[in-house]
Amino acid sequence: MTRTAIAMKSTTHRFCLAILAFAGGLSCGQLTDPPLPIDAELFVPPPVYARWWEMVESCSGLHGPLDQIQWYATAGALRDPQHGDEPVLGYWSLASNRIVLVRDDTVDGRTVRHEMLHALVRAQGHPRSAFLENCGGVVSCSPGCVRDAGSPAPLDSSTPIVAPSDLEVTSAVSPASPSSMIDGGFGTFTISVHNPFQHPVLVVLPNSPGSLATSYRFTIREIPGGGVSSGDLALDPGLAYFSAGQTKRDVIDFLVVAIASPSVGAIQGLGPDGIALPPGTYSFRADFGGHSAPDLSVVLNP
Repeated sequence: MTRTAIAMKSTTHRFCLAILAFAGGLSCGQLTDPPLPIDAELFVPPPVYARWWEMVESCSGLHGPLDQIQWYATAGALRDPQHGDEPVLGYWSLASNRIVLVRDDTVDGRTVRHEMLHALVRAQGHPRSAFLENCGGVVSCSPGCVRDAGSPAPLDSSTPIVAPSDLEVTSAVSPASPSSMIDGGFGTFTISVHNPFQHPVLVVLPNSPGSLATSYRFTIREIPGGGVSSGDLALDPGLAYFSAGQTKRDVIDFLVVAIASPSVGAIQGLGPDGIALPPGTYSFRADFGGHSAPDLSVVLNP
């Protein structure tokens, strides 16, 4: 073989490797799956995954077959295959389109939707446009996810500064009549925040000195009886910026189940912050930066 032929063969080989790397996505990791945890078990996704998949397709604008994902659960702690020291609740890998979840989080809506978004984006990294902008609030984004997404674009100094009360805050429960007989009892409470102006705005969110600002808050209270409440910290500084006419949202998942009283973290699979509610009549209250939406009265059916 001549030296020229050898050089051509080497160049062709490198070109093929480059094409394979591009197709797989270097940020996705290797073209083989990382080893499964020893106790990992294949599981059939519950029916509610189909609705969650549609939510992620809708916010991302991407589409793909849910039935081609392999789902595994493990009882032990998971580590990010790309950053072995970082604990994670789940991860997606490219080679076999596999998602591995901690067993206690297999029906934690925002965690599952986070991994679904990886499967649609086809990358293990966290593009800001996908995880914090298009699907922000629909999927979880931990502090590590926010760091990986990078800083938002520099703000125009002429952007008007407004108060949360200048925005329109609404909320909705889906399905409209939640029931333990629909999608296994899983429902969502969505807080929507709309910028009514025809120009961008920067919202000043309330915070205490030395702490992060609070963005979305909610209270779900049984009538009569107890309830649950929580709030989100504004981990991403881009959360306070709204483009002209933009609507942002935060999705809170809950489960209708026959238990004695509303609880958090008491049902296996829902995750440590999973909300479980017994059937009854409830008041759903939502706010953004202290500006509230009208309360909703919702009947949760057996």
